[in-house]
Amino acid sequence: MYYYILAFSLMMGIFGLFIGSFLNVCIYRIPLNESIVTTPSHCTSCSHKLAWYDLFPLFSYLFLGGKCRYCKTHISAQYPLVEALNAVVWFFTTNLVFTNLGYSFNWQGILTCIAYCLFFSSLIVLSGIDIIHQLVPDRVNIFIFILGIFLIIADYTSWASHLIGFFAVSLPLLILMMIGGMGGGDVKLYAAAGFLMGWKEALISLLLACLIGAVLGLIIAIPQWIKKVKHPKIPFVPFIAIGMFISVFWTDEIINWYISTFFSNII
Repeated sequence: MYYYILAFSLMMGIFGLFIGSFLNVCIYRIPLNESIVTTPSHCTSCSHKLAWYDLFPLFSYLFLGGKCRYCKTHISAQYPLVEALNAVVWFFTTNLVFTNLGYSFNWQGILTCIAYCLFFSSLIVLSGIDIIHQLVPDRVNIFIFILGIFLIIADYTSWASHLIGFFAVSLPLLILMMIGGMGGGDVKLYAAAGFLMGWKEALISLLLACLIGAVLGLIIAIPQWIKKVKHPKIPFVPFIAIGMFISVFWTDEIINWYISTFFSNII
């Protein structure tokens, strides 16, 4: 059975590579309120419509030497990085859904796998937009919420955990936002993602995001402080995304480790 899962994971990873190309479109166009469906792919510098052979993920970038075929403008490394990252995420997500979460290789497992893959792709899009524009678009949060509905359909017995997850983190963050300590986009993201993941995963992901953000955020802030920037811009969504990926697959292990480490004498 594991070989079937591995083969399916490889197939999903390859498919994720092509989806990664679409994610770049979303990262670029959504903040500009441009259509991500009807507008044909084009160079962001010269606006020349790209041919089909310019759209192969990774390979087109390497073949063209990282430059536009038509105007020779340098193409951002963001494009191949997002494509490769999404391929890797889809591969490991598929594998972990069946091996770590214990889903069977049936319609429920496959639906769960696809939902989580699309969820993490959405987080990649939100991370890219947050890094570039410091925005968390509502339309992506709505898409994540819809994915949560599909996960409840796949496993309706856990509906209560999903419903509580909608409020578990978003409600405290909403209170924090009201006193000026949190952006509204992050609150909406945790409402949608908490609904998708469940309350335990949402809480653990916030803890992980804060820990990861404290370390990486300091690394990001130091060069800006050296340049005497008073208020460094540190995007929080990438840290949330990392925390959510970890919590989806290892929440129980993290909780068990914490209890056994700090409360073993009591238990």
